[in-house]
Amino acid sequence: MITIRAKFYDGKTSLVTPVLIHLDPASRLRISGLKQDLILGLSEVRISDRVGDTPRSIYLPGGAMFETSENDKIDEFLKQQGRSGWQAAIYVLESKWRYALLLLLATVVGTWVIIEYGIPALAKHVAYAFPASADSALGKYGLEILDQEFFSPSDLERDRQDRLRTAFEAMTRELADGQAYRLEFRKSEQLGPNALALPSGIIVVTDELVLLAQNQNELIGVLAHEICHIKHRHALRTLLQNSAIALIVASVAGDLSSHTDLSAALPKLLVEAGYSRDFEMEADQFALQYMLEHGIPPANFANILLRMEERTKHKSHKHNYLATHPMTSKRIRMFREKR
Repeated sequence: MITIRAKFYDGKTSLVTPVLIHLDPASRLRISGLKQDLILGLSEVRISDRVGDTPRSIYLPGGAMFETSENDKIDEFLKQQGRSGWQAAIYVLESKWRYALLLLLATVVGTWVIIEYGIPALAKHVAYAFPASADSALGKYGLEILDQEFFSPSDLERDRQDRLRTAFEAMTRELADGQAYRLEFRKSEQLGPNALALPSGIIVVTDELVLLAQNQNELIGVLAHEICHIKHRHALRTLLQNSAIALIVASVAGDLSSHTDLSAALPKLLVEAGYSRDFEMEADQFALQYMLEHGIPPANFANILLRMEERTKHKSHKHNYLATHPMTSKRIRMFREKR
């Protein structure tokens, strides 16, 4: 039999009565020290979980309770009754700081792995699982919002637009990936020289970017980069990664019913947040490969990026192409060195 010292509270007054609780192997608690001894079955009381070495409570029917600091004896009694289990394991973790530190480290590492690899992998699976109609809805609403907030009709000459559209159609025709690619021109003082790829297959090029280019090959490099964002559904994947709730619902229910909310977030993503480094590098590699295969010197892409950087030094745009397509010397060097 195990005996512990405790304090008794009747739940009605502030009176505290010292008592002894005798825990016997028959799952009974015998309490002495009160006006009348009590015998209670283990099933009639509730013993609070152990939290370090803080006092523990034993709750009785009717609101009365015992409080004791003899946690080890209670653990021993519960173990005899086959009821220690996870509580004992938790106490070991709480009382051994090394275990707690390892658990914290495992939690941090596990969270990082989920964020770094798990969510992107799930977003990619979900994005590719949905038909082009899902992309079309996102692109339609996204372009409407962009037109309201950032764009005005293009002032480019019709002949220049037609030449670029002809080149763009030749670029996308050979992809045969089911996307309905379309090139749109807009004017934007806010965005300046810029190009945006919407999930529906629409690429918007600003007048300012076209006027900045010294030849059409520079624009083809930009278009190839943006085409990759569409082909590999970078916008949809980024939206899903940034919205864990939408990602989980879409992966479980197989439905993008929240596409209106995602469409509202699309302009902010394209104009301010941009894509991840991995997505940008994938788009760079696609553009580089396209230019090499079609006999276009890759330095054209580097040249227009450098010119855009020079322009931003003299005329600052809050939302510029380089802000959402981070340029590094390594990227520029990659395009300049390939012949």
